[in-house]
Amino acid sequence: MASNFDDLKIFMDSAIEKHGLSGIDCIIHQDYKEIFRHTSGFADMEEKTPIAPGSIYNVYSATKVITCVAAMQLLEKGQMLLTDPLYAYLPEYKDMLVKHGSLYILPAKKHIKVFDLFAMTSGISYERDTPAFKKLNEETGGDFSSREFMKAYAEVPLEHEPGEGWNYGYSHDVLSVLIEVISGMTFGEYLKKNIFEPLGMKDSDFYLPDEKRARRIPQYAYNPTDGSVVRTSDECLGQAGKRHESGGGGLIMASEDYMLFADVIANGGISANGERIISHESIGLMSENHLSGKQLEDYRKIMPAGNGYGLGVNVVMDPKANKTLVPAGTFGWGGAGGVQCSFNQKYRLSYYVAQHLFLSPKHLLQPHMMNIVYANL
Repeated sequence: MASNFDDLKIFMDSAIEKHGLSGIDCIIHQDYKEIFRHTSGFADMEEKTPIAPGSIYNVYSATKVITCVAAMQLLEKGQMLLTDPLYAYLPEYKDMLVKHGSLYILPAKKHIKVFDLFAMTSGISYERDTPAFKKLNEETGGDFSSREFMKAYAEVPLEHEPGEGWNYGYSHDVLSVLIEVISGMTFGEYLKKNIFEPLGMKDSDFYLPDEKRARRIPQYAYNPTDGSVVRTSDECLGQAGKRHESGGGGLIMASEDYMLFADVIANGGISANGERIISHESIGLMSENHLSGKQLEDYRKIMPAGNGYGLGVNVVMDPKANKTLVPAGTFGWGGAGGVQCSFNQKYRLSYYVAQHLFLSPKHLLQPHMMNIVYANL
């Protein structure tokens, strides 16, 4: 461990005690080399078991970055364009309905574009309490595929006209189904062939085999009302159905695997072993803010000023407005279980924090941790 990151270690240890959290595993690489790793707290709070290397987590929405990279691979191969209408691949998304306040639902005036899936400007929501989803669940007993889920979801009215706002929802799940349609593979098969195997990511999947179950550490849930932490199911809550390979939140991974992917994004699309997964140009496009007007206003309802949204990632645009030491051009995303990934191509820096704490209070951790990181590079 680099000695100038001692403050980060001290902060992590104190945060666990101060906030009564479970465990944190932080890994930082620069130029593919580990410059920091420290674990605080416990894998199992009751048994006081430390976090071991190779521990497996539900990474939830940190899946989204991998999904967007997978989709950009198809763009690089000329198999689709960001400007293509979604219905050209998924016909059920052609004639969509749009909510207008709480009283009216009217036909959409615009079509969803592939770009809108990346940028979360499609109007697609995260609502699952819908007649179409209830019908699918009842007819299949919860045993449905991603394609079946997204087909049913096309019946759910959009939150806004495509392209006219920003809304966090199942857009990246639809994007993963688009990958299935274009590639002719399940999303899991596509990731395995085009990302996991080339990078040597042996502990990444939507399904956890029995022989690896002991390595998935216990999962807890945080109560924001009183700050309490309780043990909950260890299963991934991002999967809507038994065969739903959620591109928006379903991957189950070891931290070491995510770092193999993170290093690619921080180092121009090339892995430490020389595998090119994505082009430097694609990463550049992903890491630019693509929102303006009402889109950006909507986004900043959940993110601080100075931030924008690229293709599947938060983008730091203005450190002064952001009021942190994190430089412009830094980008990344996280998950509901506390996972957080961040990339900076200027510093060739990949940063990853793993937690297994559903609804983790990341606002109490990440701003402090990122300030310490960039103060000490």
